[in-house]
Amino acid sequence: MESIEAKTIKKIRKWPFVFWVIILLIAGVGYYFYNQYVAWNRWKPVLQKRLKEMVLSSSDSLYHIEYSDFDLNITSGNATLSDFRLIPDTSVYEKLVRLKKAPDNLFILSVKKLSIKNIGARKAYYDKILDIDNITIENPNLTIIDKRYHFNDTVKVGKPKTPYQIMKKVFKQLRIDSISLKDISLNYINKNKPVTKQTELKHLDIDISDVFIDSLSGSDQSRFYYTKGVNVTVHDYHIATPDGLYDARAHTIYFSTSERKIVLDNVSLSPRYNRDDFYKQTGKTGDIFTLKFKQIDINDIDLQDFLRAQVLYAGVMNIYKPDVQIYTNNAYKGKNGIKIGMDPQQSLQKVALDMRIKRINIKNARISYSETDKITNATGEILFTHTNGYILNVTNDDDQKKRNPYMRAFINTRFMDAAPFSVNFKFNLVAKDGAFNYSGELGKFDGKLLDKLVKPLAMVHIQSADIEKLDFNVNASNYEGKGKLTFYYKNLKIQLLKKVEGKNELQKLGFFSALANNLILEKNNPGKDSVLRPGPIDLKREPDVSFFSFLYKALLDGLKPSVGYDKKTESQVNTTIVKVSNLVNTIKEFKEKRKERRAVRKMARQAKRDSLNNIKENKGN
Repeated sequence: MESIEAKTIKKIRKWPFVFWVIILLIAGVGYYFYNQYVAWNRWKPVLQKRLKEMVLSSSDSLYHIEYSDFDLNITSGNATLSDFRLIPDTSVYEKLVRLKKAPDNLFILSVKKLSIKNIGARKAYYDKILDIDNITIENPNLTIIDKRYHFNDTVKVGKPKTPYQIMKKVFKQLRIDSISLKDISLNYINKNKPVTKQTELKHLDIDISDVFIDSLSGSDQSRFYYTKGVNVTVHDYHIATPDGLYDARAHTIYFSTSERKIVLDNVSLSPRYNRDDFYKQTGKTGDIFTLKFKQIDINDIDLQDFLRAQVLYAGVMNIYKPDVQIYTNNAYKGKNGIKIGMDPQQSLQKVALDMRIKRINIKNARISYSETDKITNATGEILFTHTNGYILNVTNDDDQKKRNPYMRAFINTRFMDAAPFSVNFKFNLVAKDGAFNYSGELGKFDGKLLDKLVKPLAMVHIQSADIEKLDFNVNASNYEGKGKLTFYYKNLKIQLLKKVEGKNELQKLGFFSALANNLILEKNNPGKDSVLRPGPIDLKREPDVSFFSFLYKALLDGLKPSVGYDKKTESQVNTTIVKVSNLVNTIKEFKEKRKERRAVRKMARQAKRDSLNNIKENKGN
């Protein structure tokens, strides 16, 4: 389904024609009445009357205009229009609806002040060439009401008139050095659904340079809609996501046709609820994202395709200083959110806007993934800092995917802000099972840093571990991960933990820890025989496991056999733990019963002593 934003873009593209008609009407009528009435100083009232008549006649009485003042200084060539309003007549509109002649869009426009500087009146009069230095429009407020009627779908509409065709009876050429629209408010109202939807843009500035219209300028490939450049700046942009779960904000959005780029400053996507309330809203487990970006810029945009077909074809996107926080709570007692089909490359295919970006550069990112365990109710975290890299062929365009069906990512970072870590991804954009590959290498670091992850999620405390190197290569999908891992380390020593009901802290398993360290786990890899123990990865992916969670769980699956804890050993250990736990419980039960028997015998002896003492006391009396 086409998004509201995409529909908005399509409809908003029509509003410049309203703007151009107003500008050309003012210029044309000004010229006409300059020619006819200036000599007798009767131009102003006649001009005002004629301008209003032209708007009424050109819109079949659907629109009329109002303003507080319209002033033209012939000597300076300056003109000012104050408190201008373009107002639709609702009764006329309803009549047009009944006659099946109503347009799909209704416009309401107000302008605080429109100033035109240095109109070349003499040149306009003698040569029919209108030159204007500058047009400034202050505080324009445009409302577009979109209500599509089926009868317009069957009406054959001719090709709309070009600006030159509109003005050619009055001028053969129009040039405006610059146009500035300051602090625009744009309101789009969609009445095509049972529930009316509204999209607003405020604090919008538009600067247009070198407008030139004549019989040939429409085909000038160096111009963008008759201009040399259009710069659009949106200030303090804020919108809620369609699901109502997040707020998206940007301090500034800048768009330049001459530079063919978009720049977004201080961008953020943040949850609208705290973590507990977020899950209550969704009613299921899942990832919560908090994203911040210092700046995002998109370069070499194909503007013609973007405006004509609403597709984003661009060269390079740069993302500066992103801060990405991902959190998931497996302890939440709700429905498990199904993650099949929601990996990054699959989510990209569901974006409503068709896109093709050759390269995305990531510069100095900080990425954290944290997960709350359903058993321990504690939260583990993986942290990546000083992250740099690039992604190639970011697309959901069908033609591009036929040419190249793979999206690739190359990342360099600092694992836990301590160890160098490089990882590469290869995503199959057309695979129905979400197939992808990831491979990489992790450098030297103190293994005790892993406590932040394995202690809350695996109930293991790393007492010592000197990590030399880890490398891996995994083929994965929505359903499984298979590959290999090699893990070089020394001096591995751990302590096993358990969750005890009623206690917040995890409790130590001293006996089992000693058993693991001395009889199960290998202290070094390679061992004394210099043989490297491999780490095969073969993990089934549960439907509710997210992409980021699956990445590290697959690696953990390869780590276990690397340290001597393969599936066979794990099964034996689990069996031993059950047997020993049962034995311990039996011993505890025996001790408790023995304690109870001792207490009963003690009470019996005390009762006997008390009885003898009573007898002695009675004899004495």
